[in-house]
Amino acid sequence: MNANAIDQAANNINNSAQDVRKDVHDAVDKAADKAQPAINKVASSVHNGVDQVGEKISAVSDSVSAASEKLLARGKEWSAAAQRAGETGRSYVRERPATSLLVALAAGYGLSKLLGARK
Repeated sequence: MNANAIDQAANNINNSAQDVRKDVHDAVDKAADKAQPAINKVASSVHNGVDQVGEKISAVSDSVSAASEKLLARGKEWSAAAQRAGETGRSYVRERPATSLLVALAAGYGLSKLLGARK
């Protein structure tokens, strides 16, 4: 083979490589163009799903907060009622100590009979 034939073959290989390179780039660009709408659709769906989950979490959080406030208010009411009942009991014992002692003895005797009957 002479130098001219080698140069010609090298030139042909180089041109073929350039053509293949261009064809591959074109194919990649076409695939990317076709894939982009699908990627955008998936991204949009994911964003919508995340938004829906966020809204549901916010709604649950609001419900829990409202329930917590109601329970806190009810607890304060019960605490006040228990405090009033304790004060009423203390004042009754101070005003009527003998009656209170007899009621306590009767209640103790009744409980001992009730619990003693279980054996």
